[in-house]
Amino acid sequence: MKRCVLIGGIGSGKSTVSRMLQEHGAACVDLDDCGHEVLLNPTVISMLTETFGEDILDAQGQIDHAALAQKAFATPQATVRLNAITQPRLLRIAQKRLDDLEADGCAIAFVEISAYDGPDGTFAPLFRTDDAVISVTAPKRLRIERAIGKGYSEQDVRNRIARQVSDAQRALWADFVISNKGTLADLQAHVDAIWKKITA
Repeated sequence: MKRCVLIGGIGSGKSTVSRMLQEHGAACVDLDDCGHEVLLNPTVISMLTETFGEDILDAQGQIDHAALAQKAFATPQATVRLNAITQPRLLRIAQKRLDDLEADGCAIAFVEISAYDGPDGTFAPLFRTDDAVISVTAPKRLRIERAIGKGYSEQDVRNRIARQVSDAQRALWADFVISNKGTLADLQAHVDAIWKKITA
């Protein structure tokens, strides 16, 4: 199974590119979705409340994602504590999903990651050295506008951007860079061209 890595910060348009790739026939493992599964784990809930306080829980005793984000992305130290609790479990879930896709005969799968930290970083166990990396970029102003339109607060978006690597750094890691500052048709054309190259 050929694997690709789809990276990009909040509001870059990464999810739209993901949808377009899936329309071409690729399978997707979304690490945000894996992360949501992690946050349902009772052990994780207990560890997070011990670390960040009971006020990150909603009325049903589940993690309130917005409340957690407000605390976990407030400082670099808080983000490190969050990652120490969640990332090992997230990696296990993502690897299981990739293994299942490969066992089912999937030809191309990609992993969608917001917090990619390089080919030798946290998520390296999920990939092979010849996997293609696709980076989606956009001007910061557009990213903030798009994320606010999805319901994020401006401060939350700015905190997340501050904790993620820059588009310039992502470009250094990428085999393909999509600048998503034009129309949807422009974006589709970029994706179509990349799809032809990775399936050639």
